Amino acid sequence: MGSGTYSNEAYAALRARQGYATKSRQEIFQAREIDPEMDPRSISMRESRDSAEHPESLSIVVALDVTGSMGFVPEDLVKNTLPDLMGSLMEAGIAHPQVLFLGIGDHVYDNAPLQVGQFESSAELLDRWLTKVYLEQGGGGNGGESYHLAWLFAARHTVIDCWEKRQQKGFLFTIGDEPCLETIPAEIISRLTPATGSVTVSAQEILHEAQQRYHVHHMHILHTAYAATAERQGNWRDLLGQQFIQVDDYKQLASRIANIVIDRHQPTSDTRWEDRIEVEDML
Repeated sequence: MGSGTYSNEAYAALRARQGYATKSRQEIFQAREIDPEMDPRSISMRESRDSAEHPESLSIVVALDVTGSMGFVPEDLVKNTLPDLMGSLMEAGIAHPQVLFLGIGDHVYDNAPLQVGQFESSAELLDRWLTKVYLEQGGGGNGGESYHLAWLFAARHTVIDCWEKRQQKGFLFTIGDEPCLETIPAEIISRLTPATGSVTVSAQEILHEAQQRYHVHHMHILHTAYAATAERQGNWRDLLGQQFIQVDDYKQLASRIANIVIDRHQPTSDTRWEDRIEVEDML
């Protein structure tokens, strides 16, 4: 996937056309169950490929906690800050980002603990997959969420040309306010993916798998005093060390993600956004 090109102007026009500024979260995210197109049970692989349009793709996975406490993050991306991610990357010379949105919940309590979009580049398609996400608003009292499902999917169910062709790792960001659950039981892997013969994996094991092809970070949102406690930060520092990043203001999340990518990724070409003459003609 990943066809089409992005511009802030195109996204501004789309937001105006959709009337996002005056819509509630429930009006934007209308799904009341997982969309069949995002059901991981039917997805063997998501691809982020180079093309004539995007000769140097960079794969970025953004996994959003969609449990009860975190719906404001995808809402703010839709209404305000997606340009802070895409526009900042392109201005910095990363001309061909391809973003895959995931929805993450709790595999113990939720009906849809993993939802999977497509790697996309255009304003229209990024918006399409982001607003398809089902904000289940679930979770439970088990001391964490299933952020490691993002690592599982990225490690075993993505193909990314930035790695396959250039040995440049993609980027994977989980976003939330809870610890990561300790394991993914074999029966959960079998229930949520097409895999057969699955075995239980620990969070550390599946993180290591994902890190073979992705720079993995967790963005911990400090939107309440409780989110800042050691209890809510849980095992993140043990898992990720300096790649566990605390975000005081969720409105800065997209720009923080962009800055991490800009700091760590070195494009092989030197094409900057202002040098591009293409515009997004689908809008």
